[in-house]
Amino acid sequence: MYPMFLSPRSKHLGEYVELLDLSSLIQLLLKKVGQTIFGMLAAGAEGQTLKQLLEFLGHESIDKFLAKSPTSKLFKKKLSNPKAGLECSLKNGVWLDKKVEPIQSSYQKVLKTVYKTKASSVDFGNKETKGLIPSIVERDDFDENSVMVIANALYFKGKWSNPFYANKTKDKHFSLINGRKVSVPFMTSTKEFDYGSFEGYKMIKLPYKSDKSNMFSMYIFLPHEKAGLKKLLQNFHSNDALFHGKFDLKRQSFAELWIPKFKLSCKFEAKDVMKQMGLTLPFEETNKELSGIVEPRRRFDNLLYVSKILQKSFVEIDEKGTEAAAYSAMYGKIGCSKHASKPPPRPSFVADHPFMFMIREDSSQAVLLVGVVLSPLDNN
Repeated sequence: MYPMFLSPRSKHLGEYVELLDLSSLIQLLLKKVGQTIFGMLAAGAEGQTLKQLLEFLGHESIDKFLAKSPTSKLFKKKLSNPKAGLECSLKNGVWLDKKVEPIQSSYQKVLKTVYKTKASSVDFGNKETKGLIPSIVERDDFDENSVMVIANALYFKGKWSNPFYANKTKDKHFSLINGRKVSVPFMTSTKEFDYGSFEGYKMIKLPYKSDKSNMFSMYIFLPHEKAGLKKLLQNFHSNDALFHGKFDLKRQSFAELWIPKFKLSCKFEAKDVMKQMGLTLPFEETNKELSGIVEPRRRFDNLLYVSKILQKSFVEIDEKGTEAAAYSAMYGKIGCSKHASKPPPRPSFVADHPFMFMIREDSSQAVLLVGVVLSPLDNN
């Protein structure tokens, strides 16, 4: 599951878009968003549409993607660990209108074995249908021409292995991209964490309480320069493998360690950006290459296409840990960085300017959440 976060969703977001040039950011994060939901779509695609989807997913064949991608490995795991206070739930779903039945048995098999779900038939023209599809999908999100919804949802709640000191949290200034500063609560700790300093950025690993079978961590990527986020995003955008590698980090104590508490949420429609990235065929109204999802019917002649991709996300971190939820929905209609010199003893890690973060399950190297903090304030 690869949700995307942009913060904040406010009337000032246009300023950030202009100052940062968010195109590389959005494209980078959409690659993370798309792994599960486009994987479920690719399982029913063929021809050039399948080829485009596989290029987007970074795999040569659908069989290799379904068997070897970090996401597929994650779905095979038992993720939650109540004793450690770890809750992690990944849910997928596919709903098709009854007018395009029957659903291909081969497609149902992939959904069951890989994504632990099934495709269900509903009547999209019935107002009561909303109750059959999770609340992530609102009735206004689809219309009478919609015949398919593909969705996935994540809930994650984890406690830090080394909690921050709540009594030492204090307000400090956070520098925004536009030059202004805001006062927000910053957390601190005197404990050791895995740390590394590289060309253009430094990073810290904040592990959650878990066991050997599930090793979840939050990683914070902090540019050396206050205006260095754009370059950092371009670096990761050009080398997506950086998210899934083994980072060269060493256990380290800090002269100063300050990380802002933040609470972010976001909702956006991603179809236009996906098309700009070169993923165009699934959105064409004349597409006939999603025939692996439903059996051919004379009325529709296999004209199934993607009309909308909706992403909703929420994340909150504090001294105890992290709570996050994210939802992706797709609607169908007819028709490594270069290492710098070794950091000096007892470095400082003060995240007082925009940074990138991710939550990853380290044994599978599957990324659950990835995003940027432009401002820690919740402006929704």
